[in-house]
Amino acid sequence: MSKQQTPKKFINNPKSSVSEFIDGLLYTHPQTLQKLENHNVILSNPIPTSQVNILSGGGSGHEPSHAGWIGPGMLTGAILGGIFASPSVAAILAAIRAVTTTPHNDTTTSSSSSSGGCLLIVKNYTGDRLNFGIACERANAEGRRTKMVVVADDCALPRCKGVTGARGVAGTVLVHKVAGAAAGEGKSLEEVAAVAAMAAGRMGSLGVALESVTVPGAENVNDRVKEG
Repeated sequence: MSKQQTPKKFINNPKSSVSEFIDGLLYTHPQTLQKLENHNVILSNPIPTSQVNILSGGGSGHEPSHAGWIGPGMLTGAILGGIFASPSVAAILAAIRAVTTTPHNDTTTSSSSSSGGCLLIVKNYTGDRLNFGIACERANAEGRRTKMVVVADDCALPRCKGVTGARGVAGTVLVHKVAGAAAGEGKSLEEVAAVAAMAAGRMGSLGVALESVTVPGAENVNDRVKEG
């Protein structure tokens, strides 16, 4: 019986890998990115005030997604969960609050303008849909105009199965781009959400791997997919 291999990763410590990734981004882009205090949330610097702001996020371990897509014509911010773990409702809600206004504290624009809106682009995973959905509801209850679009572009599973069906995978990046372009043109929250939903509905991609993933911190290599 062969001895199992010990996983090798280019990280210092699995427990601090997410925070170190954030530190690296901030060191690389000190003028254009900022971290939201007390949360693993990266935001553009400055935050746009005259357009719909787009947020996305999910479990870490898929870099450069999602923080690598922050910039003009793309995301305003990204919420980072743990390795392969959904971000918390508190972190998502904090990010929404950072990029939106409420009717009583927005004196420069009307509540129907695009500057007070936030679109959440969420991949079709149970934890992501649940946590982003709760945060979206709470934000709207505070008067923060927020909508959510779910991406389920994985061709390996049927979309008709809902949350247990097609996952959100590589095509999500293109939905970011389509929505970001619409937001950059000054379209309303409703228009940006509609364009993103249309793109997500017409998107299809298929992930292929030669071996199983081994989560950082695991004691042994995941050999579920055998060689050959």
